[in-house]
Amino acid sequence: MPDNIPAFFILTGPPGSGKTSLLRLLAETYQTVPECARRVLAEQRASGGTATGEQDAAAFVEEMLTLAKSDYQTACGATLFDCGLPDLLAFCTHYQLPDTKIKGAIRAYRYAAPVFFLPGWPEIYETDAERRLDFLEAVAFGEKIRAAYAQSGYDLVEVPSGSLDARAAFVRDRLKL
Repeated sequence: MPDNIPAFFILTGPPGSGKTSLLRLLAETYQTVPECARRVLAEQRASGGTATGEQDAAAFVEEMLTLAKSDYQTACGATLFDCGLPDLLAFCTHYQLPDTKIKGAIRAYRYAAPVFFLPGWPEIYETDAERRLDFLEAVAFGEKIRAAYAQSGYDLVEVPSGSLDARAAFVRDRLKL
């Protein structure tokens, strides 16, 4: 790992692929940072704000960008992030928004390799207050995420489906920290 890139790693993939559950389990070993999108949506809905994808997509992405940069700046040591700045490119594509600020942040805040991609998994997919896409829409969004990481210069390592413990072991074996 180059000296200038901290030991910050990403779990990414479409909504409902098991990232948050995996991150919770890995929190026993590593520092973790929860997903920006869910935190912004929860805060906006609790406060009556409009920075959501349905109401003001540009404000939603801007709030996520601010939070993601803050998370990166305050993290220390080996840290696993539930999604990273390149995920925001997928939101820009999805909402047809300009991505110049996101690309600038991606250049400034680099994550370590590998980046772990959890593919869509219909058996575990559920909708909820923040996750409103159906499974096929979530998988399509996952392809936008995959493209965003490739565009940002990251290689993805696909985490196989399986038990939570098996997925955690897969990630731990590849981190070797």
